[in-house]
Amino acid sequence: MTDKNAPGAAAGTGAKGGYAIVGIVFVLVVGALSLSSVKAVATYRAPPVTVLDGALVRNFEQHFDKEFPLRTASVNFWTALQLVLFREGKIGVLLGKDGWLYTNEEFHVLPRWEQILEQNLELIRWTQATLAEAKIPLVVVIVPEKAHIYPEHVGDHRQATAHGQVMARVRSAIGEQTTLVTLDEVFTAAKAEKPLFFHTDTHWTPTGARLAAQAVINAMNAKGLVTKASDAKAFVTAEQPETSFEGDLLSFLPLEPMFPSLMPTADTYVPVVTKAVEKEASADALLGDDSIPEVAVVGTSYTANDRWNFQGYLSEFLNEALADYSKEGIGPFPPMAQYLTGADYAGHKPRVVIWEIPERSLLGKAALTGIALPESVTTKLATIKPR
Repeated sequence: MTDKNAPGAAAGTGAKGGYAIVGIVFVLVVGALSLSSVKAVATYRAPPVTVLDGALVRNFEQHFDKEFPLRTASVNFWTALQLVLFREGKIGVLLGKDGWLYTNEEFHVLPRWEQILEQNLELIRWTQATLAEAKIPLVVVIVPEKAHIYPEHVGDHRQATAHGQVMARVRSAIGEQTTLVTLDEVFTAAKAEKPLFFHTDTHWTPTGARLAAQAVINAMNAKGLVTKASDAKAFVTAEQPETSFEGDLLSFLPLEPMFPSLMPTADTYVPVVTKAVEKEASADALLGDDSIPEVAVVGTSYTANDRWNFQGYLSEFLNEALADYSKEGIGPFPPMAQYLTGADYAGHKPRVVIWEIPERSLLGKAALTGIALPESVTTKLATIKPR
């Protein structure tokens, strides 16, 4: 089923006319800058080579990029025109109000999104069944969409209606056997105190990560899954000096070095670091501690990137080390599939598994190529058709 309310309708005649003007100006600027390419070619001196291969081509490309201002200048210029005239950046970012940026993944949907969502829910069911067979509790942590927590800053952008249907489908699919941690209510209640998401990044701040970790511990406590809270403190978290941070969404606004004044203000925040508490030397310590952590955490960059310290807070609140199987840049489903079909899981069963899943990832197609899923799973995924 196609989402009729999805953004991206054809632009009106006024917008088309504006783009035409921008295009004409852009062509004139590009034409003028192209004259500099003559110098870039004329000044090239090839290194001595004995065999013609790709190295010579790469050498020329590096020289051309260094001497030829067209690429950076034209990208800066085009982005500036889009920003000033249409309040747009490159595809991938949506400009909200008050310097807030959002990923377009939180607003648009892919064709056949219902099929994609159902396939992802099937992967969750397979994970549940696999861990249940080994009697391992699963804790699923859904990272809310930034636009759901800070809708007041999205401006004129409207989310596709699919984004409002995801959580109901997740709750229905997961049922009661799995501990489901949702954060919308606790985040909304706390967002006035400190930022929980960065203005210029897709991720949560350390404050948001701490709030999420505490919600996870509360849910685990309710199920009797926290076993070492009363032991001597094993981890401690300390604040670092405040620093500035340019978020990942700024990469969709290539305005520097020509138009730095048009860039949104970088975020500032207080980094935190969680470290193990040093213990007095003992006979056991001298022999070394080769114990394997009993809690496995799987997830995305919300967990894997130490900048947010989600994993650090979990260790502190659980009072134990974690076995980390989170990965950046591939979504939540490949890391879990790799873990459950890999040697680490086969060789050691954890006491509990914590799985961090961004809500927006549930509407994205899982990249499972190269992962040896059971045939029953791949067959089931293939049979799921769009509604």
